[in-house]
Amino acid sequence: MGENSQVKSENARNVILSYQDNVYYVKKVNVQFQEGADLLKAVFHARKAKDTRFQDLEVKISQAAYNMLIEYTKLDNFDLILVLRIEGNKSKWCLMSEEWLKKRVGDGKVCYIV
Repeated sequence: MGENSQVKSENARNVILSYQDNVYYVKKVNVQFQEGADLLKAVFHARKAKDTRFQDLEVKISQAAYNMLIEYTKLDNFDLILVLRIEGNKSKWCLMSEEWLKKRVGDGKVCYIV
């Protein structure tokens, strides 16, 4: 990839983002990639869990978070939910099966907690 290239993901269907004390459902992610940069600019097109309006969140992410997003989209498995928590320059993430989660809830209504 060249300097300042942009990486876009439309496969962010099952991404839940926890950022600045809010929970968001992510529709897509755009990352401004720069070789050698410690932090990359990511734009998450997302909506708050209790809202219907989408907004663009500009977030600085680490190279490790970027790599994880790339690997997640390569999986191309719409059953997997990526839960991503970003606090400052640090991020934590986990993957879970949406089908597994629905079976554990019982009534079919899923309430996500991040």
